[in-house]
Amino acid sequence: MELRHFRYFTAVAEQGGFTKAANMLFVSQPTLSQQIRALERELGVPLFLRAPDGVRLTAAGEVFHGHAEAVLRMVDEATRATRRAGSEPDTLRIGWAPPIPRALHVPIASAFSTAYPHVRLAWQETTLPDPEGPLLDGDVDVSLLRLPVDVERVLWEPIADEPCGLAVPIGHPLAELDSVGVPDILDEPMPNVGDAVPEAMKRWWLLPDSRNGEYPKAVGEPVSTVTELALSVVLNGVVCPAPYLYVKTAAVHGFRALELREGPCSSTGVARRRDDRRALPRLFCELATRVTAELQP
Repeated sequence: MELRHFRYFTAVAEQGGFTKAANMLFVSQPTLSQQIRALERELGVPLFLRAPDGVRLTAAGEVFHGHAEAVLRMVDEATRATRRAGSEPDTLRIGWAPPIPRALHVPIASAFSTAYPHVRLAWQETTLPDPEGPLLDGDVDVSLLRLPVDVERVLWEPIADEPCGLAVPIGHPLAELDSVGVPDILDEPMPNVGDAVPEAMKRWWLLPDSRNGEYPKAVGEPVSTVTELALSVVLNGVVCPAPYLYVKTAAVHGFRALELREGPCSSTGVARRRDDRRALPRLFCELATRVTAELQP
């Protein structure tokens, strides 16, 4: 049994006859009929009921059809994956979710360009509501981003630790403190994070896992970007957890950045898709991890 037998059989089954299938496959009808009969002899069962107006599958043919389609799908995917692996891009597309701790993307990019001068680096800024979306959709090849990530689809390696922060509006009772613990803010109202933000990200910002699954009181109109979250903090007098650098560098004034002790992890990491077998994304991630480790104080 050869791969062409699967293709010939599937064509006859889908076209409902040998003439149409032969035309589609660019083979003669006698040749196609001979190949199908050879397949039936090898299997020891008839696969088609032949009639003047066409053919239809036998019960055995129905079973074989399901398996034949699966085999052909696997072969096609293997072909595509192999071609992708063998055709490395001249451009490596890098997503990044600013701000990056200690501007680590600069030494990473410099080291990669030195090691692989034939590869052009193209950068794409990724932001809320879905910073890992461009990576999962294939718009970028690798990405520098913070947790949370879809660990079933993404390989993520931390490159920089960062404390969790808390945005607190000026005049709020907590505003004079330098740090607070998660239990201190669980009863505080928070921004109304919109449905455009993925559930995993929403849970990171609003801490329902610290309230037995309950979300906080939401105030204001739905928001879905970092700037909108910051504006909600100021205009609605609410607090909001965030990576500390987000709070410190926000383009909105009127709130303070506190450290949130025992807050969710806000480490920055380098990520690639688990199903991407190409060498360049893997080499970039490995180099990024190595370069940042060497830069640690």
